[in-house]
Amino acid sequence: MSLSLGSVKEKRLLVACSGGPDSMALLDAADNWRKEGGTYVAVAHINHGLRGRDSADDAAFVRAQARRRALPAAVVSVPVRAWARRRGRGLEDAARELRYTALARLARRFRCPAVATAHTLDDQVETVFLNLLRGTGPGGLAAMAERGPWPVPVKGTAPVLLRPFLAVRKSVLVRYLADRGLGFRRDITNDQPIFLRNRLRPVLRSWDRLRPGFFERVAQTARLVRDEEDFWRGRLGLRRKELLGRLDRASFLRYHVAEQRRRLRHRFGLSRFDVVERVRRFCADAAPGPLDVPGGRVTKTGRFLLFCQRQKQSNGISKKAVL
Repeated sequence: MSLSLGSVKEKRLLVACSGGPDSMALLDAADNWRKEGGTYVAVAHINHGLRGRDSADDAAFVRAQARRRALPAAVVSVPVRAWARRRGRGLEDAARELRYTALARLARRFRCPAVATAHTLDDQVETVFLNLLRGTGPGGLAAMAERGPWPVPVKGTAPVLLRPFLAVRKSVLVRYLADRGLGFRRDITNDQPIFLRNRLRPVLRSWDRLRPGFFERVAQTARLVRDEEDFWRGRLGLRRKELLGRLDRASFLRYHVAEQRRRLRHRFGLSRFDVVERVRRFCADAAPGPLDVPGGRVTKTGRFLLFCQRQKQSNGISKKAVL
């Protein structure tokens, strides 16, 4: 069997590699892609420092694998525990934000317009159900895209995020490595009930055993919903005449409730159902406002609904900007 990165359009690619089986399969496939097309591949490893000596060994392993393939590599350590404690955030959430921030910086350093991660079909299914457990709409059911925008705010131009294995089962990647005699690192914390995702994983696997093909069907549903989301995002973009971040209240209230919700999600970046409903009511009622929402504030005039997004200055003090 072989793994292809033929759908990647960019000529320079940064591969995010943890050293685990998924990312080692990605690293090998990217190296083959480089050899076949004469393209450039660099390797990035983010050390979260959460597993003591094991974290350091992971970083050393990835460095050695990149060196063996004569690929440029960089290892960046991020202070997950301290950062999470200062901001009152969970470890998983903090690790994600710091990881993607570091990857964006490395992409600029290596002049790579795209970063590839090794998310699999298994990860996609887990994400769908995590979103369901937290409460979600079509955007959450769509889960991850094979090619999408950068998931956290960064300074300057953000790279494109690629997930070339999103339709591939993890078991396929493990067989791929075994067939080629390629090693990988094991993160034993993935099997420990530390995070919600870890506790959900065995439940989903049991459903897959009960109904073989369950994972593929859930991933297919996510793909269908994502295609619908992409269609409506483009459709609403083609039809909009208002400035981004501004909606004409009278026109907005004439839309069907489903389109009202889509406009608030796509135009204002609102995702939580309760927040979207609060903004819908705020648009129609006589309350003077403003209305605080995640990431900003909604105000209104006699004619318009306005969204002001909070931005962070380098000194950490928030400021607001009307989008």
